[in-house]
Amino acid sequence: MRNAMNLAWRLLIIALAAGLVLGLVNEITKGPITEQNQKSANESRFAAFPGAKAFEALRKDTENAHDFYLALNEKGEQIGYVASSREYGYRSEIEVVVGMDLKGNIVGVVIGENGDFSETAGLGAKVKEARFAKQFIGIKYDGTAVDYNAGGGGYIIPAGSITALEIESDGSNPDAVSGATYSSGAVLTAFNNAASALYELIPKGGETGGQN
Repeated sequence: MRNAMNLAWRLLIIALAAGLVLGLVNEITKGPITEQNQKSANESRFAAFPGAKAFEALRKDTENAHDFYLALNEKGEQIGYVASSREYGYRSEIEVVVGMDLKGNIVGVVIGENGDFSETAGLGAKVKEARFAKQFIGIKYDGTAVDYNAGGGGYIIPAGSITALEIESDGSNPDAVSGATYSSGAVLTAFNNAASALYELIPKGGETGGQN
């Protein structure tokens, strides 16, 4: 009986010590992790709006989009907006950061830079490649959801049709990654969610644009 009690006390002490150590480690690493996440988010915003020199946070959130920022030039003048959205792909959430100028043009898109991105290597992970994101740049968003281009081959596959674009049918329209329809679809949904929310902010008909 005494041996059992001694063992129980030892296990309790070990558990308490382990808990204290884990708590201490968490406190030590929490600051650097937060700092790294903020740095990555800022880098994504600059990549999504290459012409911006600074960003100003907007106190705005929607059901499907978040992290709204004003994009500013070197004079501090507003030149557009940035926002992000997440959708679940095949194995993980995929974050898409979208930059839109004041005329509704998509100036940059960053895909999958969130730290918990873990789509399948060689398949879904290809949505992070620059050539996949580049397909969305140059789109003049008009408030209508963007769909995938019909056509392509090899790395890309037919997947629906373009619905909102008035650009040459030269293979630059969005296409899906072959064998990764979940990941491709998640990117498209997240892109449309962010673009739709940004489109509501840009000036229209002499308005000054929403900054609420």
